[in-house]
Amino acid sequence: MKKLFLFSGLLILISVLALSPIACWPTSTGTTTTSAVPTIVAFSASDTDITEGESTTIIWNVTNATSVQIDQGVGSGLAAAGTTSVSPSSSTTYTLTASNSAGSATQSVPVNVTSSTSTPSTTPTTPPPSALPPNILVFDITPNTIHHPPGPGPNKATMRWEVQNAASVTINGIAEPHSGSRILTPTLGTHTYTLRATNAMGTVTKVQVLHVVP
Repeated sequence: MKKLFLFSGLLILISVLALSPIACWPTSTGTTTTSAVPTIVAFSASDTDITEGESTTIIWNVTNATSVQIDQGVGSGLAAAGTTSVSPSSSTTYTLTASNSAGSATQSVPVNVTSSTSTPSTTPTTPPPSALPPNILVFDITPNTIHHPPGPGPNKATMRWEVQNAASVTINGIAEPHSGSRILTPTLGTHTYTLRATNAMGTVTKVQVLHVVP
């Protein structure tokens, strides 16, 4: 009787194990099925406004996808994350599609392209002639008296000038820009400097004198 009781108990235990939930037993294939749709973590362009002929970089990062592709000729079978350089000739929208057996996700990024010939030049080719007479705003020499080396000093002077509305500017007959400065260290004696500004309306002059003493 004792052996019969033990045998009956063993049969009951086997029956309970056989009726346990299927989740307790491994599947026949041993594989895991993806149940979540892909996630697009990032999809952007390094510069969304470019000039014709320039490039921009497309950047993407996708998770949980078995297929990644970007249209407009970028490609399919792409890695889950990466970058690529594109040079569209006109404004273009790029669309990323990430897919798996559970579904797909898409995201788009526009790239605006401006024609390189559409921006007008801000510099006129020929400046209009001045309708005003030339004007000498500044012409001076500081100081007006200096010492010739090895005198006690100062041993040099600074000449400055600024002119408006002039077609040409000269100092002692030598062409100069409309504004500037110069260090003077002439020989002993008195030196005269004449600034002349000219345009179609006339000519104006101004004189400065520098004395060089021992």
